[in-house]
Amino acid sequence: MSLAQVQLLTAGHCVHPEHIVLQNWKMGKMRFPAMFAVLEHPREGIVLFDTGYAPYFMEQTRKMPGRIYQWVTPVQIPENQTAAAHLQALGIRADDVTTIVISHFHADHIAGLKDFPRARFVFAANAWAAVRDRRGMRALLAGFLPGLLPSDFEDRSVPIDLNQLRDLPSDMAPFAQGHDLFGDGEVWAIPLPGHAAGQLGLWIRDGAVHTPLASRARDLFLVADACWTTQSYQQQQYPHAITSLLFSSRKTYIQTIKDLGHLHEARPDLCIVPSHCEQILRDLGACK
Repeated sequence: MSLAQVQLLTAGHCVHPEHIVLQNWKMGKMRFPAMFAVLEHPREGIVLFDTGYAPYFMEQTRKMPGRIYQWVTPVQIPENQTAAAHLQALGIRADDVTTIVISHFHADHIAGLKDFPRARFVFAANAWAAVRDRRGMRALLAGFLPGLLPSDFEDRSVPIDLNQLRDLPSDMAPFAQGHDLFGDGEVWAIPLPGHAAGQLGLWIRDGAVHTPLASRARDLFLVADACWTTQSYQQQQYPHAITSLLFSSRKTYIQTIKDLGHLHEARPDLCIVPSHCEQILRDLGACK
């Protein structure tokens, strides 16, 4: 069995100084798309991996302390670039989305959840535990805006216990364990620690992958914010130490990037997709 299609799309973007992200001396602003994926699963239907930005983000950042989020990473959300708008253009109704896999609870990954009233939410249990009770500045420091969650969020939640994972096939080493999302061995949620508590990536086996500029069949590893660019894991370029204020563990974050580098060396055929890497959207052939 292979997935019918995997669409890689962008729901808004932010900008941030390049030298902070890549520790170079370039002082200009770098554009970071908020990428999400649409999976058409033969049995489970329409599945999303994250949602990117949505107008709800603007609502939640008009006042303090949420306004600080906009100051640090200015955001733009074109009207036709929300996840819901992209799906409508593809002929998919919001009600058709059965599952949303939440990589982690930073606002640029969950801002569109309210647009999908019938979807169940899959995430790591410890990711939710880390932010569930945070409000105000404590929430903001965790990159979390509680007002982005639907009122019935917990009723529709299906948390993954990261203490109860299965062994992955050996070709994903050094990543050893994951959660078989649909029980068919084709879509795996894999822990990617360091950036945020409980962050998950999604390994999709033998998918027909589409971006706006390219299409091909290949294994796909959506790694969320385990790194921000392909240079990070291909060249082992780590962000400025000041970004550690946002991480659950900088030491673990760097180790995860190293692991992605080892995986890339062992499996150059695997398309590794950081959620904010514009290069991937420009040219899927960048995964080589």
